[in-house]
Amino acid sequence: MTHLISHQPSNILIPKDKSMPPALRRLRRTAIATTLLGLLGTGAALAHGADAGVQVEVVGAPSWSLSPVYHILMAHFPVALWMAAYLFILIRCLSDSQFAVRLQKAIWPLAALGTLAGFVTYGLGLTIYPWSAITESPLGRNHIMLATWTLSYWTVMSVLGYRFRRHLFDGAQRWITLALATVGATVITITGTLGGSLGGTPSLVTKSLSWIGWNVYNTFYLPSWMLAVYGAGAIALIAIGIVGRRRV
Repeated sequence: MTHLISHQPSNILIPKDKSMPPALRRLRRTAIATTLLGLLGTGAALAHGADAGVQVEVVGAPSWSLSPVYHILMAHFPVALWMAAYLFILIRCLSDSQFAVRLQKAIWPLAALGTLAGFVTYGLGLTIYPWSAITESPLGRNHIMLATWTLSYWTVMSVLGYRFRRHLFDGAQRWITLALATVGATVITITGTLGGSLGGTPSLVTKSLSWIGWNVYNTFYLPSWMLAVYGAGAIALIAIGIVGRRRV
């Protein structure tokens, strides 16, 4: 009697689905990660809601406002992601090792995720107090101003950083990248400490700002001529970019 024994390979290679473009696959992964972050923040907020943990009530808040707990908990996500991106930039600028080069690939995804989480956090923050009330407080105005600066700055950093990611750490350009990232980390720190001061928990950073002449409990004003300088500088930068692009 003859026995037929069929051998099947134990490792069957299943081809990857190449029908989806790489950009779409990256977008899908980013969307999934952002959704998970949002669900995690929502779960944490519910766990510390009115029936468990911290109880926070804003007197005089409109009926459509949300508890400050949602904003406070969600704010940790963009801060953590942006500061992690800054740490990776710092390591990459100081080292050309294989480990640092690998970290470089994670910088801009972290910055982009932080920006997405930042928009959610910013929106939640605007639902806590009535606009007429928060804008009457100098500290509230300062917090909104710094939050707007931070979100705008890191949005631009994420877009430009990803677009020119191959050249940001070449030669002297790495120090410019580090300087810009340091500015971003600084505004994150100030925004966070202003939020803590607004909630009644000032930090050492709040006191440190007074050492350089900025009392966060007073309104921060710019002279009108400085606004004109900012506008002229923005126009000059746009013009330089257009001229430089035509010459390339």
